[in-house]
Amino acid sequence: MLLLLLSAALAGAPQDTVSLTLEDAVRRALAVSPQVLAAEGAVRAPRGERAEEIWPFPSNPELEFGRARRDAPGGTTFDRGWVLTQEIEIAGQNFVRAGAAGKRVRAAEELIGDARRLTALEARDSYVTLVLAERRAALTDSAAAFAERLAAFARRQLEAGEINRLAYNAAVLEAARQRSVADRARADLEAAAADLARVLDLPPTSVPRTAPLPVLPSVRLDTIAVFAVARQRRPDIAAADLVARAASQDVTAARLGLVPNLLLGGVLGQEEGTDDLLGFSIGLSIPLFHRQQAATGVAQAEAATARAGYAATERSVLAEVRAAVERFRRAVQAEERFAGEVLQAATENVTLTDRAFAEGKVDITDVVVLRTAAVNAQLEYLTVRGDAYAAWFELAAALAVEPQDLTDLSGARQ
Repeated sequence: MLLLLLSAALAGAPQDTVSLTLEDAVRRALAVSPQVLAAEGAVRAPRGERAEEIWPFPSNPELEFGRARRDAPGGTTFDRGWVLTQEIEIAGQNFVRAGAAGKRVRAAEELIGDARRLTALEARDSYVTLVLAERRAALTDSAAAFAERLAAFARRQLEAGEINRLAYNAAVLEAARQRSVADRARADLEAAAADLARVLDLPPTSVPRTAPLPVLPSVRLDTIAVFAVARQRRPDIAAADLVARAASQDVTAARLGLVPNLLLGGVLGQEEGTDDLLGFSIGLSIPLFHRQQAATGVAQAEAATARAGYAATERSVLAEVRAAVERFRRAVQAEERFAGEVLQAATENVTLTDRAFAEGKVDITDVVVLRTAAVNAQLEYLTVRGDAYAAWFELAAALAVEPQDLTDLSGARQ
């Protein structure tokens, strides 16, 4: 019942149309992305770890208080004393651990960039999906309106005896089919708008609307050259490398734990009624029974995992770049061929069909067949165009560059 009331309230609420360019959508998505906020928050963990390694103290200082009773021939007295001890690392483990923590901080900061890269890609994909959904809805609605007008005209011709029922039924079926297609396209439009509103964190009553997309670039990329660009710019590769280097330093720090630590202590005491005591102590914490086998083994295992993670990340990125380059090349070629040949012919057929029908040179059945083919070609072109934009954005994300910067990649042109 609550959901029904909420749905009714939202349906009755006035809707606010929000017009956005692609750049506007990306900026807003980066500002409100939960993934980016989570990545920014994750930096605090290694920063706290690094802060604890500033001083060479493996543990907190220990403060002890003691009180002793002394029975002597002269009477009973009570002695009091304070002891403060601190363990100090003398092999420099803290500096090594601080260096490893610093690398983890930098790795976490790189992952912020990676979250921004993926968020921008999601925003661009959602935006293009909405652009195509808007155009598909407009195209199918126009086709449905024409088919309905044609069906009404066919009814008048049938009543006048100018066509047979077969031709009339073809027009009626086409009108119903086109309206069904338009209704589904409208539903897809609403879904695409809702998805972009989710990415941009728009209010439930706001409906995003798009602006024209930027022009697709025509650039030929050398796969080998862009591999170097990806290795240099991808934040996930940089983060994996930093984590692997930090893990290697952890192994060094664990091994340095075999060096004895220094124990310093201060003593302050008082013998009741007699003397005050003041002194110090010095000693060593010798790793005699616990010789860092466990800590070294864990560090070595984590270092091996980090190195394997770095290798896996690099391989995955290179495979992603190779696939993105090839997909971009093929998708742009398909879009250019479709726009230059298929779409032009389909649009021309619509004009010629309308003219021929007005002049009485074709019947209703021919109009249905030719216009259906033309509309289907236009819808297919929207799919082809969407694939080209998706390939463009995915390639830019794979190289960690802005889409408009693809043509400026140094050494990446053939």
